[in-house]
Amino acid sequence: MSSGSGSAAEKQSRSSLEAANDPSTDTEAFDPITDPIAEEGPKHSADAKPSTGPVRVTPAHSSNPHPAASATPAYAGHGADSTSAPDAEVARTREVPSDGRTAVMSEAEWAAVTKAATERDTHEPEVPERRRSALDVIGTIWIMLATPFILLALAVRFVASGLFLKFEYFRPGFPADQFGFGEADREHYGTYVIDYLHNLDSRRYLADVIMPNGEPIFISEELNHMADVKGLISLLYLVALIGLIGAILFGLYMCRRNGMGIHTGVRLGSIFSIIFMAAIAVVAVLGWDSFFRGFHSIFFKDGTWEFYSDDSLIRLFPPQFWVDAGIGGGGLFVLLAIVLFCLSFAGHKKRRARRKALRDAEA
Repeated sequence: MSSGSGSAAEKQSRSSLEAANDPSTDTEAFDPITDPIAEEGPKHSADAKPSTGPVRVTPAHSSNPHPAASATPAYAGHGADSTSAPDAEVARTREVPSDGRTAVMSEAEWAAVTKAATERDTHEPEVPERRRSALDVIGTIWIMLATPFILLALAVRFVASGLFLKFEYFRPGFPADQFGFGEADREHYGTYVIDYLHNLDSRRYLADVIMPNGEPIFISEELNHMADVKGLISLLYLVALIGLIGAILFGLYMCRRNGMGIHTGVRLGSIFSIIFMAAIAVVAVLGWDSFFRGFHSIFFKDGTWEFYSDDSLIRLFPPQFWVDAGIGGGGLFVLLAIVLFCLSFAGHKKRRARRKALRDAEA
């Protein structure tokens, strides 16, 4: 009996030793990457089809595991420090399609997935930092100074046009010519003057204009004055064109990515233009004759711009014409300046939202 009891104890001891040396029960020898993991879910019959639903994979080092993690296998990184994750990190789960086989995800793969899922872009919404260079400042000043010349050139071109000329000659209340020119005669001869101001011909273009009796329309002094007027208008157009080209080039540079844009220069230019025209309007209203003579004395030599009432230039362009031209040209000038001022605020709400987002991101 004693020998039988001894044999039973020896067999039990040997079984315990074999179980202890069994690698399948040794948790320290378990490799989560290469060793298969037995599912703890309910067993299925042999005829049942394998599940095609997703398998949730949760890292074992998570400090706040998913409630469903207890029902799914957890994987600890092989050789990795399980306490390296921050305490505040919330566990992320990754749905991995399953075709009946156990899904296995390495620590490197899980780290990449977790980083992609938890990474937060601190620059969203994207707010480009606005950079201001010396060229931006120069461009702003250029646009501000070029705007009045561009608007003035447009206003002069409007006044010196056949459309405005026809409107003046045929509008009610326009003074008639007391020396015999009718509305049709004025339009015919006045059109030659308008064309001369904008073509490349010499003063002979006007010298060849004659009346039905063969007499020239314009005398030598009138031809000299019109040549001076053409030179002044051509200079204005040239300055406006240079200003426009420079404004376009600077605008392309200033509207680059993260550039300051042209809205500041356009706004300042429109404001400056309105102030400039308002000052001229006040001076003109206070004394039109003084303003008219002062303007001609600045740009023309004395004695070259005064004519008799029966000279063709006075008959074609009486004082009332210049009053109307000042009102029409000045009104168009101010109107265009107001339009530019309003356009300078285009996208203002978007820029303000970006600046607010930038301040919030920096705070």
